[in-house]
Amino acid sequence: MQKKFLLLTMILILLTGCVKIDKTNQDYSKYVVNSLKDKSITNNVALGYKYYLPRGVKKVKDYDYNQKFLVGDTYLYMFVDINSYYHKSKLKKDTNTNNYYYQQISYDGKTGYIRIIKENDKYFTKILYNYAKVEFYSDYDDINKLLTISAILLNSIDYNKSVIEKVVDESLGSSKEFTYEIEKPIDASNNFSQYLEEYVTEDNEEEKLPDE
Repeated sequence: MQKKFLLLTMILILLTGCVKIDKTNQDYSKYVVNSLKDKSITNNVALGYKYYLPRGVKKVKDYDYNQKFLVGDTYLYMFVDINSYYHKSKLKKDTNTNNYYYQQISYDGKTGYIRIIKENDKYFTKILYNYAKVEFYSDYDDINKLLTISAILLNSIDYNKSVIEKVVDESLGSSKEFTYEIEKPIDASNNFSQYLEEYVTEDNEEEKLPDE
């Protein structure tokens, strides 16, 4: 217990800026994996899940399943895919080659990836893990810090199975599609079917990523 508390304290100190992050270190997966080794206590509630909001991160808007945060002058967009959680869908095989950086991540039986795309002097970063993802645009020097925060957010998500079952069942019964009205870094709209392109259901085995 004492060791777990110490690790959590170190992570929180890291996020408050008291410990320097090497801005030139491009081993981005190292920061992510280190953040996944300890699950924070949840302190915020959303529709179908709870999550931990680290110190220094401001919640700008709650979109039920999705959240918009502000860290300094950078917005973080968190999308939570309750349908893929409900069906326990697997990640699709990645075919995008236009990457500045790409790395699969696997921890605690869950898989995901980090993708960074350079666009002029900015970097678009996406991290996907635990049936959710965080996206942001940032300067090069801020990538490691924001990735660390994003990993803590994603790893802290604690799903409420009973609530999600009710939401999904009601949606299927009414033939409605989940619609996200959240503003994105790439475009202003994102619907559920587009988000599901990152996952594959159990009846499409040939596109699954193997568990690591």
